[in-house]
Amino acid sequence: MKRNTILLLNIFVGIAATGFSQTNRISGGIVAGANYSYLNTSDEITGINYDWKWKFGPAAGIYLNVPFGNTVSLQPNLLYSQMGARYYTTDNTGTLKWTQTLGYLSVPIALKINAGNSVAFLVGPQVDFLVGANVKDANDNKTNNEDDFHQVDIAGTGGIQIMPNAPVSLTVRYMHGFKNLMNNTAPANANEVSSNVTNAHNSGVQATLNFRLFGGKEKTVAVTTPEVPVLLDTDGDGINDNVDNCPNTSGVAKWNGCPVPDTDNDGVNEDEDKCPTVAGPAKYNGCPVPDSDNDGINDDNDKCPSLPGVERYQGCPIPDSDNDGINDEEDNCPNLAGAADNHGCPAIDASTQSKVNMMAKGISWAPAGSYKLAATSNKALDQVANMLKADSSLKATISVHTTSADKDKSLSQSRVDAIKAYLVSHGVKESQVEATGYGGEQPIGTGAKNQRAEIKLHY
Repeated sequence: MKRNTILLLNIFVGIAATGFSQTNRISGGIVAGANYSYLNTSDEITGINYDWKWKFGPAAGIYLNVPFGNTVSLQPNLLYSQMGARYYTTDNTGTLKWTQTLGYLSVPIALKINAGNSVAFLVGPQVDFLVGANVKDANDNKTNNEDDFHQVDIAGTGGIQIMPNAPVSLTVRYMHGFKNLMNNTAPANANEVSSNVTNAHNSGVQATLNFRLFGGKEKTVAVTTPEVPVLLDTDGDGINDNVDNCPNTSGVAKWNGCPVPDTDNDGVNEDEDKCPTVAGPAKYNGCPVPDSDNDGINDDNDKCPSLPGVERYQGCPIPDSDNDGINDEEDNCPNLAGAADNHGCPAIDASTQSKVNMMAKGISWAPAGSYKLAATSNKALDQVANMLKADSSLKATISVHTTSADKDKSLSQSRVDAIKAYLVSHGVKESQVEATGYGGEQPIGTGAKNQRAEIKLHY
């Protein structure tokens, strides 16, 4: 640990010395924020499944910014950075929650490229020195497992900095470790999850606030001589400060040196805004997005801008796929034209149903009183199967009835299941057949007359 600290200080002193030799505008300060980290693993002990979760941890330290011009600078940090992950181990004893914490002294050395005053891009390497590690189980018992991990990690980092030249800025960057963290020579401990992982890499997102304590850009001081008065144009807009109503903000002569106003704050200035008091996008010259068909859905989000529709169909009317005058949401047969009184489905004509009724009468059982189909039933059932296979939208409701409601209900269900199984085995989709055994619950007469099979076709 002591050697790592001395190495970090030498890195920082070297960078600072280089910066001072290059420029006198070096700046620095403190940073504070948090990590949202994760462990990528690729080689685990067979039989244990690790469900890894992201983990928050603190990050804080100091930074330097060494400029090499107005655009490019070097920005090293010295941070305490807590990484790690949460994970679940599932085995035959249940599910146990573990939290692995890794504490590092981190040195990201980022190349910083300013893209104006609002944002800068950061990219570069990062060296992490392990200063502590522990694993906490579901009962908050902590175990130090620093020996399970290598002391140094090498990573890459990249991100952005918001308001990079301000006294307080925000940095968001991604970190990805290139080195396997696991020290596979460490003694195995069956009670530690880290001992069961042979390959792991750090990964995380870090967000920090940067507070500048010294340095920064030099301010330009206007130099005048008593003999020759100098007219200043602080904002460089070509309008001298003495006649510029906005001397510190670039503007135009039409507005006395001030920017063209944007009264409705829609990002379109009044010189170009056809609706200066109502917010709207530049695409429509500062006016609101129109709704040509007055269906409450603006044209940019309306796939049928000239035809009133509903939001769930992106501004288009509810479709009628089979063009039968019944929209798909109310049509039980949306792909088959039908009638409104049959919920959009075609009606089965009486002649066809009559033929099916005759087929149903040809169903018999061998031996009598069993649920096995007699061979004489095949012809009738084959005809029913052919009708259903010819029209995949057609469905059949099959019922079997016996003479006694209590005693024979299970027999009637077995018989109707046998009919359905026959039809399915001959190519009919299972979803086309509904089969119910009623026993003697629906008599049509007395005695053996009640013993029957019925088949009703419908869509």
